Amino acid sequence: MNYRLVTTDSELVHVCQEASDAPWLALDTEFVRTRTFYPQLGLLQMYDGKQVSLIDPLSITDFSPFKALLTNKEQLKFLHAGSEDLEVFFHDFGCAPDPMIDTQIVAAFLGYPISCGFASLVAEHIGIELDKSESRTDWLARPLSEKQCDYATADVLYLLPLAEILMKKVTEAGYLDDALDECQRVVARRQKTVEPEKAYLNITNAWQLRNEQLACLQLLAQWRLEQAKARDMAINFVVKEEHLWKVARFLPSSLGELDALGLTGQEIRCHGKRLLSLVEKAKQLDASEYPAPVANIIEQSQYKSLFKEIKSVVKDIAEHESFNAELLASRRQINQLLSVHWGLKEMTTPPELLDGWRGKLLAEPISALLKNA
Repeated sequence: MNYRLVTTDSELVHVCQEASDAPWLALDTEFVRTRTFYPQLGLLQMYDGKQVSLIDPLSITDFSPFKALLTNKEQLKFLHAGSEDLEVFFHDFGCAPDPMIDTQIVAAFLGYPISCGFASLVAEHIGIELDKSESRTDWLARPLSEKQCDYATADVLYLLPLAEILMKKVTEAGYLDDALDECQRVVARRQKTVEPEKAYLNITNAWQLRNEQLACLQLLAQWRLEQAKARDMAINFVVKEEHLWKVARFLPSSLGELDALGLTGQEIRCHGKRLLSLVEKAKQLDASEYPAPVANIIEQSQYKSLFKEIKSVVKDIAEHESFNAELLASRRQINQLLSVHWGLKEMTTPPELLDGWRGKLLAEPISALLKNA
């Protein structure tokens, strides 16, 4: 395949200048994320309709020309299944492609599954069978093989013609504005970060703990998240979630008790004393300092029936609109709505199912359901 490998700052300036006049750009990233908190960028792919550029982030020091392209509002950027790519852009460059359209989202508005793969769409609409055997390769290893470069090239080379087809179809179907709205919502979600002091709310079974146990979990989860970020370590490689919960549940006072709870030798050696000090700190808190109990939404008496009724409404509307029901309402979004409705969660903005393009379709029937519940 024809591509240009960009390995120097001067080469990056040149390819970005050449791409600056293109109305559309196809973008992709290749990264490694095994034991790290942040994705480790291994390769950037860009196609401006004339030239595929494979940009090597391991040898370039000044990315300002590329960031200028990312933030050029006159130039439309396409990704496919770009949620994790957005995380890479935010972490490495401090910005996201703007404006951005995710062709996976566009395809969902046309009735495809919400997680429809790039290869299957290319095969259907362009008639090309892509080789995906390099998807799990080590993108940090150098030199990159010819097969790796061909794989990376294909991911953007066929993205622009696919985007052109899907954009035409979604425009004809009348969903272009809704698809653009959803793409911006995906960007906004990726920008949100967990506040360390609220990290305990994401721990499975946090709702089972009360008082000093929950206070301990809050301290432990905050410490673990801060450690993971500071050391760029996958969060469960600091201390496993189930072990963190056990420490909060049983409030051990010795390294031997940590061992009895099932913590690994490495967890005890590296963090045992720190864990015990946080347990002791939680024990010394005044009751007024305890966090409020974590609500478990499935314990609500009407949860199952209301969830089922909302799913039924969503299914009917999605079928009428001829697009994928999972796009219209996920389990997370339904739970978010019900949590706000029952006062289990506070939000400064409307629940997602009642806002934006979803709100136009769902606000009236769902509000009627909740009113009569």
